[in-house]
Amino acid sequence: MSDALLIFIDAHNEIEGWLRVAGDAVTARGRGLEGLPGLSGPASGNPIRVAAIVPGEAVTLHWLEVPAGLAPAQAAAAARLMAGDVSAQPLGDMHVAVGPEAEGSALRAVAVVPAITMAGWLGKLQAQALDPDVVLPEPLLLRAPREGYVRHERGGLPLYRGPADAFSVEPELAELIVADRSVEPVDEEAFEGGLGDAVTYPVVNLRQGVFAKRRRWTIEWALVRRLAMLAVALAAVTLAVQVASIFKYTLEADALELEANRIAATALQRSGPVTDGSRQLERRLTELGGNGPGYSAMASAVFGAVRDTPNVELTGLFFDQSGAMRASVQADSPATLALFQQRIEAGGFAATTGEMRGGGGRPTADVTVRAR
Repeated sequence: MSDALLIFIDAHNEIEGWLRVAGDAVTARGRGLEGLPGLSGPASGNPIRVAAIVPGEAVTLHWLEVPAGLAPAQAAAAARLMAGDVSAQPLGDMHVAVGPEAEGSALRAVAVVPAITMAGWLGKLQAQALDPDVVLPEPLLLRAPREGYVRHERGGLPLYRGPADAFSVEPELAELIVADRSVEPVDEEAFEGGLGDAVTYPVVNLRQGVFAKRRRWTIEWALVRRLAMLAVALAAVTLAVQVASIFKYTLEADALELEANRIAATALQRSGPVTDGSRQLERRLTELGGNGPGYSAMASAVFGAVRDTPNVELTGLFFDQSGAMRASVQADSPATLALFQQRIEAGGFAATTGEMRGGGGRPTADVTVRAR
């Protein structure tokens, strides 16, 4: 069902009158702006479509083969170039609008109107707090016939519409344009019956380009509430996933600890009662020298340092239950001992040198090696 308000502008840029259309019937009318109804549907409260109907003699209409598949801006640019070849007026001061692609036809309606005239129409309406969705030349209110022309007597100049033509001119000029083609008159009832479709599906809407209707941004609170609910739901799901992950990791950690204690109990079953398997197994490894880097790694570092440091002789080597190794060495000077200690540390261990003492005719010192 078409639901629209048509505002008619005459040739003197004055508001001639209005029609309220619902479906295919005119439900109200008035002269000028007297009794102008509200701009929203009485039942739904939604804004209704507002169409400004402008004089046909002020707009030149052409049907041109504009390439298909172009974006609106590209189609308008192409139509402007093509209109320059058929327009009697220079296009520098003209507003050019192009209609939508018609199914089964390569022709598209192209309207040419002086930009200052278009600005005057919109300014007149906006001064009355009317911002139309559609600006439509009056001849395009007629339904296009399959052949010939249809004519409607309305005001001073009759309206003509053909399959690919529409105009409003003096009867003498109309006879030259129509020539010998048939002309079928359209009465007022048939004319008003097609108004709803004409403004709902305009052949060409002049509100394009610099004259396009600007959208007013409004806050849709229903959408805001819906987005807020979605955000809360997303946060709740994210939190639930995190809690579930933590719970899962806790269970898995407990299971691993139980498994470690079970293995430790198996390994320590000959060493007495097991109360804390993991810690008892760690202490037992330390006692056996298997915890940390171990005897072999420390001994290798000490032997390497002895080999690489001249005038150093190893006289004793001890490995205790704490995992530390004590090497007794003889050296010719404190500087040689310091170099020996540095080479052990270069192997990745911590080394501490005790006080030098006499022994065997050469200074002797104990170097304690530990894991870092």
